[in-house]
Amino acid sequence: MRPLRLNREEAVDTAKRSLSLAASNLLQHRTRLYVALAGIGVAIFLLLMQIAFLHAVRVEATRLYDDFDFDLAVVPVTYQFLYSGGAFDRVRLMQAQADKDVTESFGLNIGVSRWTDEATELRSSILLVGIDEPGDFIADPDIREGYAALGGSRAVLVDAWSASGYGPLTAGREAQISGQPVEIAGFFKLGLFFYADGSAILRNPDFARLTGHDAGQVSLGLIKLAPGADADAAQQRLSQSLPKDVRVLTRVQLIAQERSFFTSTKPIGVLMRVSMIIAFLVGATILFQVISAEIIQRAKEFAVLKAMGFPPEFVFGVGLFEILLLAFAAFVPALVLAVIVLGGIELATKLPTGLTFTIALETLLIVLAMGIASGLSVIGRIARADPAELFK
Repeated sequence: MRPLRLNREEAVDTAKRSLSLAASNLLQHRTRLYVALAGIGVAIFLLLMQIAFLHAVRVEATRLYDDFDFDLAVVPVTYQFLYSGGAFDRVRLMQAQADKDVTESFGLNIGVSRWTDEATELRSSILLVGIDEPGDFIADPDIREGYAALGGSRAVLVDAWSASGYGPLTAGREAQISGQPVEIAGFFKLGLFFYADGSAILRNPDFARLTGHDAGQVSLGLIKLAPGADADAAQQRLSQSLPKDVRVLTRVQLIAQERSFFTSTKPIGVLMRVSMIIAFLVGATILFQVISAEIIQRAKEFAVLKAMGFPPEFVFGVGLFEILLLAFAAFVPALVLAVIVLGGIELATKLPTGLTFTIALETLLIVLAMGIASGLSVIGRIARADPAELFK
């Protein structure tokens, strides 16, 4: 019996020779290789773009929640996403504070109104976020510092990433919300383009005045638990004790539901997923055609290798390495181009479309799976390469 070490050495040597021959085969016809890489690269580039956009949608959909520090959320029973139009009695937050692990509660109000730039009289939609006294709930330093400037009833904090129709955004500038005068007291950065052209934060009493909202109700309640408290256990207790007009979600559940709504229910998420599938199928088809043509043209060469006594592992390895080399060689330039394009989109739109290591790795794994899926249907032709055919 051969020692195990020798078998490993033979396997490594076979893989090296298969890789070398595969690279030589691909480089033999360079023009055809470059055309193939261009076609596969375009499909990979589109795949990278769609994955990055879908990731940006997930992050953007819950960006507001990232600005607040909380453990549980109380939402209307009809809640679907941030601006779902529901509200509940503020008394529910007081009732929640009766739980042994609840230390603080915080009310958020969400509404969409109209912003009018007084200089140009241009009108834009605006997402209004009404907040209680912040306590320890606000995590974003700009919002935390800006809240101190909300002294007058006309003062608002404006999203610095609002649309250009808002006019020049400078502290002290006056505008109108719902036809009532307001003054910019400070800024924060959010960019919730899903809901409106821009957004503003103001105190809940001013929110009620500008929107006609019932001051006794809130759109969303945030709850902070005592250090070390079990969020899941507290959620179960509150779900049982609070009236059935509200639901209690953990922070993780709230964010997951919000992201799922935008990526699985809203058309934007569905379209992106369909685009990802199309890009995958296009890339797999091109890869299959390239490899299929390569195998057909070299069928006699594979038959010669078999006739010379090369083991099946070597012969199949050549075909497999050709597939992987093509996929990886097309991935690298597509990745570079995607980094440039997505970076430019992020700078222009403030959407978090920048290419991350996770997105790049996810796409690479999909591309390798795409190559293997294409190769499995082609490598069978190598197995059917018969040395006897050489003498016909």
